[in-house]
Amino acid sequence: MSRTNWMRILVIGLLVLVLLIAVRLHVAAAQDLRGDPAAGLRLAQAWCAECHAVGSKTTQPRQNAASFTEIANLPSTTALSLNAFLRSSHRSMPNLIIAPGDAEHIVAYILSLKRR
Repeated sequence: MSRTNWMRILVIGLLVLVLLIAVRLHVAAAQDLRGDPAAGLRLAQAWCAECHAVGSKTTQPRQNAASFTEIANLPSTTALSLNAFLRSSHRSMPNLIIAPGDAEHIVAYILSLKRR
């Protein structure tokens, strides 16, 4: 195969990769919009505020519990990672059973705190 053919294959491969990444980012952005941030704030104030600073101006009740703003701005924080976290048990947290719809609201609220 000639060098020109290899270059064409490489360019086509790169274009396909860029397209797949663009689709993935679009899907991830759409996931962020499922819940209602206002409902998520109300749920977080009821269930999470005992340990976490849930609002942007609230103080942190427990030193070892990250604020929701800190959580939102971690590089690893996505709708998928938050949903997985909220649906699994953790040694250092109460074992809350959160309905999927409620989790989506909390996720939407946390993601609304992310600095863009």
